[in-house]
Amino acid sequence: MLRDRLLIMVNDQLAIDVLPYIPVRTGGLVLTGAAAPVRCREIRNARPETTVVMDQGSHTQQIATTDAPFGLKTNYGWRDLDLAGLNEILDGQRDNKASYAVTPTCFIPADQVGDASVLKAVIRQANHLRRGDTVVLLPCSWRWLRRSSLPDLAEQIRSCRHPVALIMQADGDPLERDQASEGLRQLCRSCPRLVLWRTDLAAFDAMAHGALGAAVGASAVLRHGVAPRPDSGGGGHKPFPVVLVRRLLRYHRVATLQDWFAHVDPWTCDCAVCAGAALTRFTDSDADVLRALLHTVCELYSLHEELDATLPGDDRIGWWRQQLTDAREYHRLLSSQTDTEVSFPKVLQAWRRWSPPALPTRGKHRTQDHSGPS
Repeated sequence: MLRDRLLIMVNDQLAIDVLPYIPVRTGGLVLTGAAAPVRCREIRNARPETTVVMDQGSHTQQIATTDAPFGLKTNYGWRDLDLAGLNEILDGQRDNKASYAVTPTCFIPADQVGDASVLKAVIRQANHLRRGDTVVLLPCSWRWLRRSSLPDLAEQIRSCRHPVALIMQADGDPLERDQASEGLRQLCRSCPRLVLWRTDLAAFDAMAHGALGAAVGASAVLRHGVAPRPDSGGGGHKPFPVVLVRRLLRYHRVATLQDWFAHVDPWTCDCAVCAGAALTRFTDSDADVLRALLHTVCELYSLHEELDATLPGDDRIGWWRQQLTDAREYHRLLSSQTDTEVSFPKVLQAWRRWSPPALPTRGKHRTQDHSGPS
């Protein structure tokens, strides 16, 4: 249910639109938003073979403490969850037909003291869950990927009885931060039951290096963790069309593509949504913003289909390195075709470097009996 599966994280309002483009065997949905339980039940009743789970977003609203690592916003205000309350919430997800339950973990900030006490509290309470249907969500600051904190993070993930879904929080792309890309690779090599959650194309680098699976955000706000905003609300900005340009291995605003291809023939796409049409055709209309999103979902699964066809280990890493090499050449081609300087992104440069080894297991580490979906 988790291994090599690529989930799409999407707001409940868009789930039905995205659903036709989700492959049953290798894909699935992570639903966010207030109506996620209802939408989950509707989808699973109509398509019981489709993997659908929920992220209740506690990490966007509250910071975890040693006394209250789990919690949930309710109609009556914020509710800290003890073990009984946590089981109640997880049972509620399953009652709404979720394929497996995901813990409502609060945000785990950077370790300022050096004792990893909040992180340990999350894993300690999760290990008291006597159930085999649960994934433990770890929404962490990107700073946990630095060399000073990474061993503690790896040790706690290894000690968890359940699979762990890791969210990396930062202002902007967390993997552009110093040591983050290398640290995440080491973590994936060191923790075989790790899922990368609420991410972008880092999903493919993670799975190439040993991650169990991944959940990629359908929109930019769902592609990395955000700092808790307990009082956030009100309207947002009007969405604009963004597309995944497969050849470049990067997301771009359509307006940027329109500038690049203003005087030359634009690149086209053969996905099920585009059917050979130009990537520059999308407007700011709601319908085109949605079609651009669906194009991106199709391209993600096209890339994932290739990954899934490789053998884990050196074969898969070799495939991924070739994708990165091709992307660099396409950046050069694009610059030549459009007479525009198109830089090769920092994170893609980092992924082209050779991988660090797995972290050593600490001497007194005791492996827990494993449970949960796999």
